[in-house]
Amino acid sequence: MNLQQLRYAAAVAATGSFTKAAAEEFVVQSALSQQLRKLEDELGVRLFERTTRSVTPTPAGEALLPQIRQILAGVERLGADARAWQGAVRGRLSVGLMEVPPERLDIAALMAEFHSRYPEVAVTLRSGGSDLLVAAVRDRKLDIAIVGLTAESATARLEFTPLLTEALVAVLPANHTLAAGPTVTTAELAACPFIDFPPGYGLRHETERGFRGLTRQVAFEVTRVEQVAQFVRQRLGVALLPESVARSHADAGLALRPVSDAELRRQVNLVVPATPAGSAACLAFVRCVTEFAGERAVTE
Repeated sequence: MNLQQLRYAAAVAATGSFTKAAAEEFVVQSALSQQLRKLEDELGVRLFERTTRSVTPTPAGEALLPQIRQILAGVERLGADARAWQGAVRGRLSVGLMEVPPERLDIAALMAEFHSRYPEVAVTLRSGGSDLLVAAVRDRKLDIAIVGLTAESATARLEFTPLLTEALVAVLPANHTLAAGPTVTTAELAACPFIDFPPGYGLRHETERGFRGLTRQVAFEVTRVEQVAQFVRQRLGVALLPESVARSHADAGLALRPVSDAELRRQVNLVVPATPAGSAACLAFVRCVTEFAGERAVTE
């Protein structure tokens, strides 16, 4: 067994194709296939089901591929950490990002700050729902992620660092009957059609928690804040959004009201694997983002 064989296996899993994996690894397909067969012979299990149309991991492959990725990530960290001892932080960093309003955490400004400190770290950004990002960190497909889940609602083997928290407010059409009062209740909102994010998004988790015990109708599921505001303006339903997000999209067509009978809050967390410790680049990013978020909180 050697590292090149493990790299080939990871490439096939990522691309779903021997041809594409061979191209990415700059090797002919026959050589890649031969090395993977040797790896499977040594392990005593088949890692992939091969058909004329697709390549998919076997159950054994699903179980072993996260360990293969972890080994490869560990080797990369070893080189990066060795260079860090020489006074330089280099390497690659993959960061997962939920949608965070720039009013609360300006990702572009954060990346500019990180790049100014560590210009030799190449950063890849991936967006998505919090559940998917947490799973990607757990499976070592991402080094680190900024998510809208709390440690209690997520999973073990991960370390969560709170970055910011804020209240959720009801977002209503301006001429909605509920907009006549200063506040609304969860029961009143539950009686209305809802515009919400799909399951797996942090805000959906918080909304479900706040409406536990109540039945509500989710009329539309969308993935972007702009769509939430647009749908509410069209009187397609009501929604819950973090206060800063709601205010940034507020206009004459929308009314924002606090929810009086439930403590609804969105917490944004930084999530990394609990063990082993991340690479030098990952640890540098943790320091940078926590300092950046802390300075933002102080100025507010």
